[in-house]
Formats: sequence, structure tokens, C-alpha cells
Amino acid sequence: MKLLWLLFLSTLIVTPEVVTAQVNLYATTTLTVSICGNTIVDDGEQCDVPGETGVYSQTILGRQCTVSCMFGPYCGDGILQTLYNEECDDGNNDNADFCSALCKIEPAGSGGGGSSGGGSSGGGGSSRDLGDTIISVVGRAYPSRTINFLLDTVSVGSVRSGSDGRFEFSTAASPGTATLGIWAADGDGNRSITLNNTFDVTQGAITNINGIILPPTLRVPSPNIDPGAVLTVTGESVPNASVELHVDNSVIVERANAGADGKWTISLDTARLSIAEHALRARTVVGAPPLTSNSSFSSSVQLFVGVEGKATTPSDLNRDGSVNLIDFSIMIFWWGTNGGDSDPPADINGNGRVSLEDFSILLFNWTG
Repeated sequence: MKLLWLLFLSTLIVTPEVVTAQVNLYATTTLTVSICGNTIVDDGEQCDVPGETGVYSQTILGRQCTVSCMFGPYCGDGILQTLYNEECDDGNNDNADFCSALCKIEPAGSGGGGSSGGGSSGGGGSSRDLGDTIISVVGRAYPSRTINFLLDTVSVGSVRSGSDGRFEFSTAASPGTATLGIWAADGDGNRSITLNNTFDVTQGAITNINGIILPPTLRVPSPNIDPGAVLTVTGESVPNASVELHVDNSVIVERANAGADGKWTISLDTARLSIAEHALRARTVVGAPPLTSNSSFSSSVQLFVGVEGKATTPSDLNRDGSVNLIDFSIMIFWWGTNGGDSDPPADINGNGRVSLEDFSILLFNWTG
């Protein structure tokens, strides 16, 4: 009995200490230190191999680590690396699945499967469903407008953007290299440039194109203006985005914010401009620093300050009022360059390189 009483007292003494230990809890912070270059793959690292530079690998096993301890590009990473001549990338290094071990497209039927003996009723090739070969586009443009799509210069449909300017579109396509053109007209009927993107389409897969931002429209009341007068430049853009107006080669840059209806206005003081011909172009900027995205530039608008001039189309590279073989010859002369000092610029879409996109714009404006 005495022993039982002592045990009971012991319980009474210990219990408050246990309760106290439970009440006095401390908040703790765990800090994980990641050191790139210590040969240990810490949290946030994919690899850690000192001396490797992350050069492209044709296999998953041969992939290299970059100096920031992330894997460099490789065949099998599920990302189409056209810079390294990949035609497809299905995330593995297997053959007979329509994308070879070296990331080259395998023709339909190369998967094998026909009987090697006589009597086979099949036509050979794999019985696996290729699936749909589709291009899917997600982007932003002017609010509540018709967005038009051209696949290799042929119209393939249109969609209506939402009140926030967002749109989605998909179309069937053939595998291989494709050029998708996108354009729209704003509420005043002013047409945007045709924004072209060239890419590889993988057979039996969906090729996703995300982050498209259609350049703004841009207009002036008259291309001729007296020196010192204020020019009102207007247009339409992605709603609530920032718009940059660039004068000549970005010598002067003015900014404005588009409204919820996508409309924007900039008052340009021409007292800052010399008496001469100038070029205006604009682009849209979405997001907040440092995470911003820029659209390509709009087509250029000619402005004559204190001089007489007649505006020409951006595709009229020799300013003779027609878009024909002479303009095509000028474009070929500047092909693959930034257009040099050509005026109007042979780099019609202003992306820094005279290429297929500019040729597509020239063809659209062709007069013969």
C-alpha cells in the first residue's frame, strides 16, 4: 500500500513538468544552404559536377551540369531544342515511338510491328495511334476583337478575344517546320502587323505556343506636322498594359498606359524633333518590373516634321508607291542582317533580323 502511494505522488510531481514542456514550445526556422560546386546535390540543385559547362547532349545519360548546378539542354528533356537541330523531343531516348533516340522524327510505320513470316495481313508499321498533330496558341491582344490566324500564309481560322484581351486557338497541322501568322484589327479598323512565328511541329503531339503578345496598332492624324506642334498618337493595345512609343531608332521613347478598353494616347512634342522625316513605332509591355514581357514592334509610321512628304507602306522599300519585285530584291539584299541603314527598314517587323516574317508581310502588301 505504501508503495502504491509513493507511485501516486511521483505521478503528481512529474505531470506538471510534462505540461510545462508542452506549453513552452519554440518556433523554429530551418535554413538549407545550397553550395553549387561542392559535388553535393543540395536542395534546389539538379546536379553538381565541377568542371562541366552544360553543353548540349544527345542522350539523357550524357547530359552535363551547368555552372549554376542545373542540367544543360539534352535530347530527352522533353523540350524541343531547335537550336541543336532537334526535330522532336518526347522525353526519352527510345526508338520506334515516332521520335528517335536522337530526337529526329520517325516516319509513320517506322515503329515496326508487321509479322516477319509469311501470311501477315497487316500493312506493316506500328498499330499505336499517332494522335492528333495540333498547334495550340495562347496569347493576348486587343479586347473583344477578332484574332486571325495564318498557317504558312493560308488562313486557318479566327477567334474572339475576351474583354481582357486573352485568346486561345488551336488548329490541325502537318509535322515539320511551320510559320504561324497572327493579326487583328482594332476598334477603328486599323490593322496590326502580322506577327509571325516559325517553329517545328512534332508528329502526333500538341505544339504549344504560349506568351504571344500582339503588337499595338498606331496611328497619327496626319503624317505632316509643323515643327513644335503637339502630335497626338493613338492606338489600341493589350488592356491595362504599358505602351512605348519609339521615335527613330529609339532616340526618344514616350510611354503611356492603355485603358481597360485597350486604347492608349501619347502627346508627342515635335519641338524635340529635327526638321526632317522621322519614323514612329510602338510596342506593348506587360507585367511589372523586373518580370516584364515586351511585344514585337508595330509597323512604322512615317512622320514629316516641317518637310513635305508622302507616307509609304512599310513594305514599299524603294518608295515608288508599289510593292513588287524591286522591293523583294531590296529585301533579299539585306536578308539575314538587321537591315542596315535601309529606309524604310527592310526589317519590316522590327525584330532585328530580315527573315521569313518580313517576307510574309511584304507578300501580304504585294501590289505587283
